[in-house]
Amino acid sequence: MKKLLLFSFSLALALAFVSGCEQKAKSNSPMLAKVGKTEITRDEFLKEITRIPEWARGQFSGEEGKERFLEELVRRELIYQDAKKMKLDKDPEYIEKMKEFERMTLVSLILKKEVEEKAKVDEAEVKDFYDKNADKFTIGTKVRASHILIDTEDQAKKISDRIKKGENFSKLAESLSNDKGSASKGGDLGFFGRGQMVPEFEQAVLSLKPGEVSEPVKTRFGYHIIKLTDIQKGEVATFEQSREAIKRQLLAEKQKQLVDSYIEGLNKKAEINKSETELKSITLPWEAGEAK
Repeated sequence: MKKLLLFSFSLALALAFVSGCEQKAKSNSPMLAKVGKTEITRDEFLKEITRIPEWARGQFSGEEGKERFLEELVRRELIYQDAKKMKLDKDPEYIEKMKEFERMTLVSLILKKEVEEKAKVDEAEVKDFYDKNADKFTIGTKVRASHILIDTEDQAKKISDRIKKGENFSKLAESLSNDKGSASKGGDLGFFGRGQMVPEFEQAVLSLKPGEVSEPVKTRFGYHIIKLTDIQKGEVATFEQSREAIKRQLLAEKQKQLVDSYIEGLNKKAEINKSETELKSITLPWEAGEAK
C-alpha cells in the first residue's frame, strides 16, 4: 500500500508540471469532476492516462483504478490552483523553467520533423544488409575483455597513452583501476554476452578485434579503457532473428546522417564565435578537487 501511495504522489507531481504548461481549451467532452471552476473531462482523463508507462497500468485498471486515477487528476488540479493563488507563475525560477521547457520542446519538434519523419528503412535495405553481413549476426556469441576503470577523462587519457607506449595493461589495471574486483585479475571481466554490460561499454567492445585496446569510453560508472582478449562465436542467426536489430541499426545510422547534415547546414548559415580562453578557464564541479 505504501508503494502505491508513493507512486500516486509521484505521478501527481509529475503531471502537475505538465498541467502548469498547458492552457485548457473549452471542450464538449463530458465532465468527470470539477475543481473550483475547472472541469476535468473524459478527453483529458484519457489523454493523461495514456501517458502512464505500460508496467504501471495495472494499478489504474478496472473501476477502482479509474477512480484512483481521477483522484490523482483532482489532486494535481488542486496543487496547480494553489500555486496560481501563490503567484508562483510569476516566480523567476518558474519563468526560467518555462523558457527551458519551450526551448527543449521546439528542439524536439524540429528534430522530429527533420530527422524522425524523414528517416525510413524498408525491408529491402534490411535484407540486403543481412545478406552482406550474415556472419556478424550470431546467437550465443560471448566475448572476454579486461578494463581499467578511472574517474576522469583526463586520467583515462594519460593511462591510455602509457599503454600505447608499451606499458603492460594488466599491471596498470592492478595498480590503477577503480574496479577492485577485476583489478586483482589484471582487469579481466571474464566472458559475457550481449545485454550484460551497459550499452556504451558493449558497443566499444564489439568494435574491437582480439588484442586491441579502446580509447577511453564513458559510462555512468566512469571512464573505461577496454581490451578485447577473446571471442567465442555462437551460431549464425537467421534473417528473421536479425531483422529488428538490423532495422534499428540502419535507422539509427540514417538518423545520425540526417542530424549531421541538418546541423552542418545550420552552421553554414550562422555566425558562430567561440571563446576558447574562457572555455579553458572553466573548472568543472567534479574536477575542482583534483590534483593537478
